[in-house]
Amino acid sequence: MNSFLKLLGPAFLAAGFAACSSAVSETKSAQKEPEVQPVAVSTVQSLQPSKRVTLPGELKPWNRVNMYAKVKGYVRSLSVDRGTAVRKGQVLARLEAPEVLAELSGAQAQLQAQEATLVEQTTRARASRLVYQRLVQTAKTEGAVSANELDQAQARMQADSAMVAVARGTVQAARSNFQAKGELRQYLTITAPFDGVVIERNISPGALVGAGDSGKPLFVLEDSRTLRLTVAIPETFANQLPARSAVSFTVNAIPERRFTAQLARTGESLIETNRSMMAEFDVNNAGHALKAGMYAEVTLPVERSAKTLFVPTTAVVSSSEKQFVIRVSDGRAQWVTVQKGNVVDSLVEVFGDLKPGVAIVRTASEEIRDGQAVSARK
Repeated sequence: MNSFLKLLGPAFLAAGFAACSSAVSETKSAQKEPEVQPVAVSTVQSLQPSKRVTLPGELKPWNRVNMYAKVKGYVRSLSVDRGTAVRKGQVLARLEAPEVLAELSGAQAQLQAQEATLVEQTTRARASRLVYQRLVQTAKTEGAVSANELDQAQARMQADSAMVAVARGTVQAARSNFQAKGELRQYLTITAPFDGVVIERNISPGALVGAGDSGKPLFVLEDSRTLRLTVAIPETFANQLPARSAVSFTVNAIPERRFTAQLARTGESLIETNRSMMAEFDVNNAGHALKAGMYAEVTLPVERSAKTLFVPTTAVVSSSEKQFVIRVSDGRAQWVTVQKGNVVDSLVEVFGDLKPGVAIVRTASEEIRDGQAVSARK
């Protein structure tokens, strides 16, 4: 039995040494560097491309006004109807307001009465002045005029002069009142403020219309010989619209025809509700083919003011944590956080810690870890 144990002892020792050797080998294998991953690379490009984007727009008239009555009265006559083309200053309607005419007559009578009072006061003041001046001359002869009489004449002259000043003020007030009543009479005639077309008429002869802008307007006048094409430019493109840029657009009513317009003005500020900037393009509409209120599909050019960086669209990785590209530097992968901008064909604009000509992974993914060894190939 002892001999048998002696024979098994060396066998157990050999098996133990073999197991230890295997464990050491596995540990060394686990500590080996990961394999170098080959990746296709591209370079960061510095470009200033022009791009065309399509945005919705709306055609609005050059001028549009709702016309109301300034004074209360009855419609005596109408000269126009819906669709009538009018010229600036042309009579559209005449109103009748007996109260206004009565007030005007009363103001005229009051003005005439005050003017007559002024004439009377002026004549009296002139006479008082002459009397005083003559007494002054007579008083040069000793004892001819008493001092009391001279003082009374002077006081009378001063009082009459003051009455003239009061009468002049009253006349001025009466004249202003008369002019105001006269202007109200002018408002009984409704005239066109500019050349245009009557697109809405809401009154008939004999209708009672009130003062102010309450209720429906008497007329709606519109000038659409030139239209304003309004477009809401998103914040992304707010600084990329070239000055005096030309755009093209189509409307659903005439889909086979493409129209052009010129950039005229912008709001130079973003609207808080939709974070966009309003831009207006002037459209020549002398032929009246377009109608105000139409919606348009506008194609406009956008361009950065300077060159920016572009990479292939496949080079940008969007993860739950961030957006990044993978830069290849000294055989290592480096994640670089970026923000995306415009997309032009197969390239996307990026903003981050990159420079033109830098090598990046062309088709990036999260599987290529930050700091991993890589070998670049074209």
